Amino acid sequence: MKGYNSDYGGGGNGKAVNGEDYNGAGSKSVGRVDSVNITADVHSVPTTGEPNSVSKNYKDGKLDSERYYDGDGNAYLDIDYSDHGNPKTHPKVPHEHNIWFDNDGGFHRGRDKGINK
Repeated sequence: MKGYNSDYGGGGNGKAVNGEDYNGAGSKSVGRVDSVNITADVHSVPTTGEPNSVSKNYKDGKLDSERYYDGDGNAYLDIDYSDHGNPKTHPKVPHEHNIWFDNDGGFHRGRDKGINK
């Protein structure tokens, strides 16, 4: 059944890795990553997760997006590996989006930008 860590070899290995060495896009915006969660064909990845983790979402067997969580388990960065079907508004692939929460806990995802190399 798709959507579980075992489908794509996911799950934490207990070994911390340097985010710059870990992420395939090579973004310097990525911090510490202690564990990996793998999902498949999910439209929206959760806004909170395990502290210092990444949720990797696959579509049709290909990596579509990564969401990174800080030490408190709050999302802080998305890296997208597609143009979301709209190349005019997302000409850079891959690209990243900063994430923040307002004072009321509302989730905000910034405009796409090139990978911070």
